Amino acid sequence: MELYQLRTFVAVARAGHLTRAAEGLHVSQPAVSAHIKALEDELGVALFTRSARGMGLTPQGQALLARAQSVLEQAEELTRAARSLRQQLDGELKIALNTDAEFLRVRELLSVLRAEHPALGVHLPQNMSHFIAEEVRAGSLDGGFVYGEAPPQGLEAVPLCSFRLVVIGPLAWRERLAGATWADLAREPWVWYSDALPCHASVQRWIAPYECRLSKVAVTDYEGTIRALVQSGAGLGIMREDEGARCEGAGEAFVWRGDSLPMNAYFLYRRDRESDPAMRAVLAALRAVWGLEQPLASAHMRA
Repeated sequence: MELYQLRTFVAVARAGHLTRAAEGLHVSQPAVSAHIKALEDELGVALFTRSARGMGLTPQGQALLARAQSVLEQAEELTRAARSLRQQLDGELKIALNTDAEFLRVRELLSVLRAEHPALGVHLPQNMSHFIAEEVRAGSLDGGFVYGEAPPQGLEAVPLCSFRLVVIGPLAWRERLAGATWADLAREPWVWYSDALPCHASVQRWIAPYECRLSKVAVTDYEGTIRALVQSGAGLGIMREDEGARCEGAGEAFVWRGDSLPMNAYFLYRRDRESDPAMRAVLAALRAVWGLEQPLASAHMRA
């Protein structure tokens, strides 16, 4: 039994006529007749009754039609699965995170990649934006998430979202600093960012007009350390607005109601990876997860 015989059986049953079935299958009428006869001989039952009006299904043909259709559908599904396997990606991508996975929608990204390319693995090291950009440029990372007012030069940068940085302080200081100015804040102790972070220069420009000289009790490159030290009462700090709101809502810190600093999040990769199937899969997943327009826009920055 051949699949083409089953296709002919289904086509004749639908058309009710040999000639119309032959036209739909793009074969000759004698070929259609031969397919039906061979199938009937193999099955040992008559599938059709012939009359001047055309071809009608016998009770046996009616009973077997649904099964023939099911076999053809399964064969098509098998073909699609094989085609998918030929195109399936494997190996491992190394994509660095500069902040928490929830903000970067990493779970959603992995879910899309796993659904489309289950054999493709992803390694997620953590680092600061500055070092992530350098490693992507050097080729030791396939891609990475970074912060910045503008994307770093020499790399492709996909803009993901904009957010704001705010000042947070220990909850016990809320009333005392409710109406504070930058000059007032400068007199307080601070848990400060490492100068290797891209937002360090932005924050310095942010406070420059106020001519503030901050008192830094600690310098760190990890957001979690800033959050923990601020909560413990060590000093003021700067963090993303959404994180500040979460801390304030949990009664762990307060958000200063003064001005805030705009910042952007990007996904970086090298332009020579643009045609790589694995990178194309990541970019497609980013587009789906972040709701980015098609085609995926990137900022082409050159050194």
